[in-house]
Amino acid sequence: MNDLQKWIRIRKDLYLQMERQVRRRLGEDTPELMRYHKVYEKEFSKKWMASTKEALWEQMAKSQVVMVGDFHALHQSQKAQLRILRHIPKERKVILAVEFFEAADQEKINKYLSGKMSEKEFLKAIQWQSKWGFPWEHYRPLLRWAQKHKISICGINKGYKKRNAATLRSRDVFAAQKIAGLANEFPDHLIFVIYGDLHLAQAHIPQEIEKILGPSFAKKILRVFQNSERIYFQLLNRELEATTDLVRISQNVFCLMSVPPWVKWQNYLMYLEQAYDLELDDDDDDDFDEQYLDYTDHVGRYVKIISEELGVPVSVADLSVYTARDASFWTQVRDHYDAKKLRWIEAMIADEMSFYLPEISAAYLARGTVNHAASLAMRYVHARISDSKRVLSEMPADFLGQIWLEGIAYFGSKIINHKRKTDTIADIKASLSSRGPSDLGKEALQLALAQKMHELMVITGVSNHRLQARPRKKWSYMVSAALLGGMLGERLYGGYRKKMIAPTTILSFLKKSVDAESFGVAYYDIVEVIESLPTPFHSKREKL
Repeated sequence: MNDLQKWIRIRKDLYLQMERQVRRRLGEDTPELMRYHKVYEKEFSKKWMASTKEALWEQMAKSQVVMVGDFHALHQSQKAQLRILRHIPKERKVILAVEFFEAADQEKINKYLSGKMSEKEFLKAIQWQSKWGFPWEHYRPLLRWAQKHKISICGINKGYKKRNAATLRSRDVFAAQKIAGLANEFPDHLIFVIYGDLHLAQAHIPQEIEKILGPSFAKKILRVFQNSERIYFQLLNRELEATTDLVRISQNVFCLMSVPPWVKWQNYLMYLEQAYDLELDDDDDDDFDEQYLDYTDHVGRYVKIISEELGVPVSVADLSVYTARDASFWTQVRDHYDAKKLRWIEAMIADEMSFYLPEISAAYLARGTVNHAASLAMRYVHARISDSKRVLSEMPADFLGQIWLEGIAYFGSKIINHKRKTDTIADIKASLSSRGPSDLGKEALQLALAQKMHELMVITGVSNHRLQARPRKKWSYMVSAALLGGMLGERLYGGYRKKMIAPTTILSFLKKSVDAESFGVAYYDIVEVIESLPTPFHSKREKL
């Protein structure tokens, strides 16, 4: 088995494990639902080609109905919808037609959008939690965008007590009737539809629209699927997965590739676990142990993938992962650290940072996301390889060490989720220019820019150059380190995947102990190598 086949096998196994865990929690599909899904899968059996966002904008300009798929538990899915909406020319009139609101609640939707109903009242009135249930925070930015631009939002879903293949088809017919009605009533508007990815298959909602408006209307419908597993692994097989964000299946059908399949299903798994958690009545649920996700096992799986990728064995026998719900974690921390270190660890927890404490071999996972879990796995791998002895908490003395820790954590997360994007210098400058003199976080941004300039001076031979920033807040060093580390990790990963830097070189970097007094020298040696690698993108805003 060559390296590419190994790379594909590991990732396919990870995806299948995640999907199986979700299926176990949801239960097996009925034969009717499986047939409904197969119709959707046929969409991706056709030939496709890598495409560009410019091609998407061009096709969108020719369309009257734009249908964008939604994977409800994946926040990246809703972010992508918003990014596409933002690229619609301001002069074009738009109506937003969405699955996550029912048509029966239209009067309440209008009252909320016009400011006549508070968010809390609105969510209670439409029974968001019981009727939809996916995180409101994921969809709120879409509502905010619509309010800001005075865009009407229409609910096009119909609620059913039972959810099966028959109600899926009924919902398709109902949604198609609503969309066709809007297209007829507002022929000069773009009807922007957000609906579950499966429903976008030609034989589902689009076919029902054509029954109403006629076959010729098909040319006016643009469909944008999101994150097809089949297309992803075909991209992976051609080594195009990191550089292809959009594929074109036909003249008016695209598929946006924003996350790998295991990230998509991991997010669903996290949603299901949180949903089960909310339904628990203290300790009364006998099925809790079966439903509860073992985070040590979860992070340990990523440790195995990363260590296998890097060609160095790292045991997970001593790995213990804790979350905010684990009281025993804080007991261990309190028993081991002095008051000053405790305050620092409390600050990391409050700032929702995931971290590893070498002194007590304890890993803390702030969020159950793929990026947090993968970053934490890499922190553990690094601690084992470098034989780290202490948590970095002395700022500014530990600043360089913290930047490097953040950099390798980001690098490890890219091994698991190569679609992850970081801020660049251009993004930091843009963020800084939009902040007022007293804005929180401004000095962290200024520190990041100053440190970047200092690094360039040092590696180009200006030995007497001094860092031109002295933050008043110690925590600014941590925020700045996360920004700078992300840029280092992004560049390191890009060079690694393009085979411009050898795994042996990366291993030699990982063996450098951030505890050593001489780490400052090693840091600039590492930065010099990484700065010679190409920059993957000018700004993360370039990405769709």
